[in-house]
Amino acid sequence: MPAIDWQPWQTAAFLDAQRRRRPVLLLLDTGWSPASARAHETVFARPDVVAAIADTVVPVRVDADRRPDIADRYGLGHWPSLLVLTPEGHTLTGGSHLDDGLAARLREAARAFAARDGQWILPSATAEPAADFADDDTALDAIAAALSATRDPSTGACGQAGVPSAAAALFALAHATAMADPAWASMAADTIDALDGASPDWRADGVVALVPSVDDRLAVARLDDQAEWAGVLARAVSLEPLPEWVARLDRLVDGLRRAFRRPDGHWRPWTGTPRLVLVDSSARACRALLAAAVALDRPELAREAIDALELLAPVAYARGSGVAHVLDEGQARGPMLLDDAMMLAHALLDAAAWRDDHVYPDLAEELLRTTLARLQGASGAIEDRVASLAGAGRVGRLADPVYPLAGNAAAARLLTRLFPDDAGQQAEARRILRAVSSEAAGAGPFGAPVGLAWHALGPAGAVTAAW
Repeated sequence: MPAIDWQPWQTAAFLDAQRRRRPVLLLLDTGWSPASARAHETVFARPDVVAAIADTVVPVRVDADRRPDIADRYGLGHWPSLLVLTPEGHTLTGGSHLDDGLAARLREAARAFAARDGQWILPSATAEPAADFADDDTALDAIAAALSATRDPSTGACGQAGVPSAAAALFALAHATAMADPAWASMAADTIDALDGASPDWRADGVVALVPSVDDRLAVARLDDQAEWAGVLARAVSLEPLPEWVARLDRLVDGLRRAFRRPDGHWRPWTGTPRLVLVDSSARACRALLAAAVALDRPELAREAIDALELLAPVAYARGSGVAHVLDEGQARGPMLLDDAMMLAHALLDAAAWRDDHVYPDLAEELLRTTLARLQGASGAIEDRVASLAGAGRVGRLADPVYPLAGNAAAARLLTRLFPDDAGQQAEARRILRAVSSEAAGAGPFGAPVGLAWHALGPAGAVTAAW
């Protein structure tokens, strides 16, 4: 039976589409998404869909975990996401609901593309963000108000689509600490408690699974979710060692180590046996163990985290090339992305507290300075990637800069941690945050890291700078 000849995101695919005057069909999926697996087993296995794709488009498939820079620009909020692009990479249409009518929709999209004969209104380039808030307090208040507005009236938890946000819980803890505000302390506790409903089995096995199951498949657990919630509980226990929180943290740490640590010492990005290692997720897991070592007074967790970090950093980082996003079969691959460098730098600083060694903070500083030199714009905002001409690196939306909120917030907090007594570096951290705070104030729980970074510069900075 014929199969779809998916091509990778590369120059040759887009040149082929230009030569044949066909649209590009972009599929963004992941190795862990049950919906992605179901789409390949059902929709993309249908003979009429295979024929329609062969007749009308150039099919390109991208793993959203390997190429988050593409996923951030084209993704529709769910995996799989399917888009029809011009040969220049501009979006014509798309959706995430794949069903039996896909073949007919693809043929109709191809007819519409041919009828326009390549004459399309193209989007203008993305402008660099500008600071909209006059002072720190105004920006912080706006982000706090936006987060509070996401609170679920039935559970009291901050989040999105019924799923509590670990980032929002962390911000609420910081806000309650800085403001001595019991309402925000309650909001943090409610958000933490809501994990029971969002991942009802985690209390039994210690593994957080927030990705819903499909067709009775097992729910998928991801390293990012596990590490983020372990980190939140570690901070909560450090502030208030409630017996229930201590017990939860113990379970989360056990699940983290048991379900995600590979025999070779690296971290699995999701449950199962994927070959790849994601650098940002792995560094986040190391940070969670280091925070838990402090909160639970278990130095062996710190030793385990440092061992994993010592394994990760030398392969992921190369002087002059930056931090890779993916390790595949022991080889560094993928573009240089902001989040990987910032998360690795923070993990190195966390580890430095356990080692009397200047190498870790020196490397963290080098990562920060390299990142600012290569990715920071005139406004202070930092782009997500080092743009490249290779591998269709400037096609379509990849030519437009993206300024990720979490990555910019992490850079500002690095400046705070590395240079706590340097007024100039603190001013630079504020410049970064002011450039992205307007977007953060409209991003709900996704703006929480920026609010947390503002707290690291304020009265609670001594407590929250390392969060």
